[in-house]
Amino acid sequence: MKTKSKHLFIYVLFALFYLTSCQDEITEVNTPNDQETIVANSTLANLMGRTTANYGAADDILDESSCFSVELPVTIVISDITFTIETQSDLDELENLLNYTTSEDNVLDFIFPITIIFSDYSETVIANEEALESFINACVEDETNAIDCVDFVYPMSFSVFNAEFNLIDTVIIENDESLYGFLDGLEDDENAVVVSLNFPVSLEYANGETTEVNTNQELSDAIEVAGDDCYDNNCTEDSVASQLEDCQWKISTYSSFPEFVGIELVFYSDSTFAVFQDGSSYNVVGDWSVSSTDGETFLNLDSGFEDLGGDWKIVECDDETIQFIKGEQTMVLNQVCEDDLNCSLSDISTILQECPWDFSDGTGNFENNSMIFNTNGDLQISEGMATSAIGGGWNLSVDEEGIILIFSELTAFQDALEGDWVIVECDADSIVLVKGDQMLVLEQDCNSDLFNCFDNYELVECANQSGSAVFNLNAETIGLVDCMASYIPSFHETLIDAETNVNALINTEAYEATGSEIFLRIEASNGDFEIFSIFLNTIECNYFECFQSFDAVLETCYSDATVLYDFNLPIAFSNCTPSADVVSYYETQSNATADINPIANPISYSTAELNTTIYTRVEINGMVEIFPIQLNVVNCNAGSCTEGDVSGILAECQWNITSYNGSDNLVNYNLAFEQDTEIVVIYTDTITINAGWSTAQTNNGVVIGFSNVAEPNIQAINGSWLVVECTANQLVLHNVNDSSIEIVLDRTCE
Repeated sequence: MKTKSKHLFIYVLFALFYLTSCQDEITEVNTPNDQETIVANSTLANLMGRTTANYGAADDILDESSCFSVELPVTIVISDITFTIETQSDLDELENLLNYTTSEDNVLDFIFPITIIFSDYSETVIANEEALESFINACVEDETNAIDCVDFVYPMSFSVFNAEFNLIDTVIIENDESLYGFLDGLEDDENAVVVSLNFPVSLEYANGETTEVNTNQELSDAIEVAGDDCYDNNCTEDSVASQLEDCQWKISTYSSFPEFVGIELVFYSDSTFAVFQDGSSYNVVGDWSVSSTDGETFLNLDSGFEDLGGDWKIVECDDETIQFIKGEQTMVLNQVCEDDLNCSLSDISTILQECPWDFSDGTGNFENNSMIFNTNGDLQISEGMATSAIGGGWNLSVDEEGIILIFSELTAFQDALEGDWVIVECDADSIVLVKGDQMLVLEQDCNSDLFNCFDNYELVECANQSGSAVFNLNAETIGLVDCMASYIPSFHETLIDAETNVNALINTEAYEATGSEIFLRIEASNGDFEIFSIFLNTIECNYFECFQSFDAVLETCYSDATVLYDFNLPIAFSNCTPSADVVSYYETQSNATADINPIANPISYSTAELNTTIYTRVEINGMVEIFPIQLNVVNCNAGSCTEGDVSGILAECQWNITSYNGSDNLVNYNLAFEQDTEIVVIYTDTITINAGWSTAQTNNGVVIGFSNVAEPNIQAINGSWLVVECTANQLVLHNVNDSSIEIVLDRTCE
């Protein structure tokens, strides 16, 4: 065990003052009188020391001793649960937790070693429980030691004089510990120095008020007044507001309207309040606030009940009772807390809406379901990550049994869930409900499902001529995620920007980069967040690979009576054009290169030539290439089959549509032709269609007819088709009404 002093440097400081007076230029000032100097062990020095001493009682919830405090952070264990206490706020939460648990659960164990700090800021390292107990048992409380109801406003300064009353230095003080050490050093100083406080000096009281003093006497009086009233004022603005939120409150006295006696008020942390009587809400939700004016504290109620609204002056308060006056009226509120709950009604309302909740009735039911409590009273029950949810409503109420959670108007699970559930256990992430002999356990699941929805991403895009690529960050990351929990996404170029949530990218749907790593920040509704990496890769792509992969040829049938032949030019590259930015058609290659005189109506292009070439200009990502389309007029009757030939080979085996205008999107359909019944059975793995078919001999050749093909996509084959090519294993058909539309049938014999 070792002890050390934190203000040893003060003693060294005074020695430096003395040496400085021998070396530096001497400044002549007015000699301070006795009322202006700070003398060791004087009344003022002692009052200032008590004000700045380390207040050991501030953490009595930890060490049960006002003689010292425990240095933070410190790790403790309560009921096998480990907590790390880092701030005064953590101490307040610990006190609330212990107040709501039974004495048997209040055993607090430190993770040693710990350091304790005494009123003079000296420290001792404690190695075990026995050593700590010895210091606790040796503590003799002295209520006159520390004054914690007033604080100095820093910085403040002292003037230091030598024995000849020459100013040798000005000392700037920034905090309580430095001031305590400075005052303590006055007693130990062996040099003949004189110290005076530089006014004005400001003080801040526990109720938030400040005062300014200009003399030693004013300072002494201000500290003494604070010390006298230190433990008498529980009705400060902050303490009343916190007290009102802790539990519900019942009106025990109401002078002007006795009918209000017995109703309960619930003050929520969002500055609204509700009125209840016998567990039923009057559906009055108003606003509330606490304010201080001229040293007096007021509760302001903005309510639909005119008599209840207004500014109520707080005239007396303790842990369980607050007394108010408003004009001639008097109102007394008594605190009504559920002793067996860790949560107030306001707490429950808040934590229910923070995150989704997993729930179970102990039998394995609902293990994949989650509840979401929306602020407008809507309830959603979802399964897994499903977007569709069971709807309903929720509400909180109070009756003689305690706090009630009500499920209503559910679209499913009505028998299992609807009704009034009494809350019998509650903490920040778990709530136990009881309805008759049923039990329901809710477990808060703020972030696990949310953050599990996301991962690191790698996006790949083709580089343009400048070497960069355009990435749709939204579509390729959060656009692929279906997450039940609400969240706020943002994209950042650096990790530090993502962690501090600054400089979020704006154009996330068209973000241009040459290849880099950026960061996706996912923030939950409670403020927790995680950062995910997005790797952007640019690659060299052949945008025109599809166009280069085949020779485009369009054919139509020759006819003696036909002067012009029609072609549907876009059919030639129909599989490739969706990936292109601009596609246009030209009669000459020079026109295509220069992008002049494009064909006005490429869907119905007419020509008298029997064999000609059209040029397709394709633009992708600012790059251009030209591709030819060969247009041929052929003798469709050459080498054709008779009607009997066609009927015979169709009925022999199964057939597939291997091409429809150059596309293979109908290849999965199987066609079985029944010759005697004129029925063609069209089927896939999932559907079967009984359609009609026929053949006829015309002057132009054999025509195959399809009828009653009712399913989407395949219904495009309805109508009459001229056989333009015929072999035992393949038929090429052109639509009688539009010869540019082509079907290729291939035979498959098992």
